[in-house]
Amino acid sequence: MFIRKVKTRNSTCFQIGEKRYGRFKLIKHIGCSQSKEEIEALKLEANRLLREVVFKDQQNLFPSPSSVVSTAKLLFWRIIGYHQTFGYVYDRIGFPSSLLKDLVIARIVYPKSKAATVRYLSRELGLAYDLDRVYRFMDTLDKDTLTKIACDFVRTKRDGVSLVFYDVTTLHFESETEDDFRQKGYSKNHRGDMPQVLIGLFIDAGGFPFDFSVFEGNTFEGHTFKKAILSLTNKYLLTNLTVVADSGMLSEDNLTFLREKQFNYIVGARLKNMDKQITANIITYDYTKENIKEFKLKNQRLIVEFSSIRAKKHEQERNRIIERLKKRITKGHQVIRKSKYLSFESGGKVTGINNAKIQQDRLFDGLKGFLTNASNLSQATDVMSQYRNLWQVEKAFRMSKNDLKERPIFHQNIKRIKSHLLLCFVALFVIKESERILSSQGYSLIQAIEILGKVGEGEIRVGNVNLPIDSELSNETQALLKLFKGY
Repeated sequence: MFIRKVKTRNSTCFQIGEKRYGRFKLIKHIGCSQSKEEIEALKLEANRLLREVVFKDQQNLFPSPSSVVSTAKLLFWRIIGYHQTFGYVYDRIGFPSSLLKDLVIARIVYPKSKAATVRYLSRELGLAYDLDRVYRFMDTLDKDTLTKIACDFVRTKRDGVSLVFYDVTTLHFESETEDDFRQKGYSKNHRGDMPQVLIGLFIDAGGFPFDFSVFEGNTFEGHTFKKAILSLTNKYLLTNLTVVADSGMLSEDNLTFLREKQFNYIVGARLKNMDKQITANIITYDYTKENIKEFKLKNQRLIVEFSSIRAKKHEQERNRIIERLKKRITKGHQVIRKSKYLSFESGGKVTGINNAKIQQDRLFDGLKGFLTNASNLSQATDVMSQYRNLWQVEKAFRMSKNDLKERPIFHQNIKRIKSHLLLCFVALFVIKESERILSSQGYSLIQAIEILGKVGEGEIRVGNVNLPIDSELSNETQALLKLFKGY
């Protein structure tokens, strides 16, 4: 029994057969091809099938070299699933076709240092970049260009920008060195021992981050507000704007600025700092009859909401603080002197717990205030609903810090620091749009990354021939890829 190779004008065929009475008897036809690679593959397949037929009923103790099955060797493999999805979203948004696209994809799926990113791009995505080239490229990134692309995309999706949410966070550095930009200050990450910068982020009504500002680390968050709003409105020529921010932005200077610009605002109200008469009205109102009460102020509306769940939370938080203070006082340990629940002697010595302050705080348990000048929102519930959408900003910060590993920052050069933040901003924007697409079929970002990491292409060597290969796609993978292609 042997393999017969038959050449015709157009192709080469392989057959398995034997000689009987001087004539060839066909046992199995293997196949025909014109391609050099396929001919080599058919030859290997013919040898494999011949061995199966010949040794079907016997077992060799010492197989000859000719009976050993030839194996394919993987020469090259790279993941292409991320570029077919996240890369596609990046292109559709309108971000430039450059190294930035590869850096953004790597930031989404493998958020590490720039050196680790370069290794990952080479090892997993088959993209060879020099680390110095990455740094030089980052130095060329222009914030105004990229944020304008993001804002234009949001404007197209939302038919303009009329409602914006603003909040700030802090990002610290793994360094003890301070400079004019990296400064120690109040840290929202509880890392006041490290220098930091302050980030102000703008989110639209759909939760898309479309611009941001960077400030020195020792900047008070309320002082960022006016500068950030001016930069935003001047850049995009925004009019008829409603700004939503938390109580950290509440100052008469900031609100006067918004009124002068004829902008609407919805901000968290500091109920304990209101006018005495207003405060008295707030705490004496019977919220058991109606849990929402609106008070009229000059050019403003103060909306106060009571929640029994919030009241219980306020009480529990206060009790935890008081118990810790009592334990420290009893044991003679140092206490935080700025705590409002402590009482002091004339010399400044801590004497115990200030019960009068506790009783005063209890009057505000369960209350939440909202201050607005918006006349277009007639219902108090509409005002509160808009304010509560600030969670979109908090979610964006969490994604930046956790999913994209935006913190801590290891760069020292100010330009590199801002470029790093800009890279994370673009990646966050791509994630937001990708999540919108994925949510239509119930996929999470983590699930998508796991599935798409198995979509790849490469090259193998079979015998003396190199052959291209693709990953076999499951039904789930095909459905996921189709989801983005239909976008």
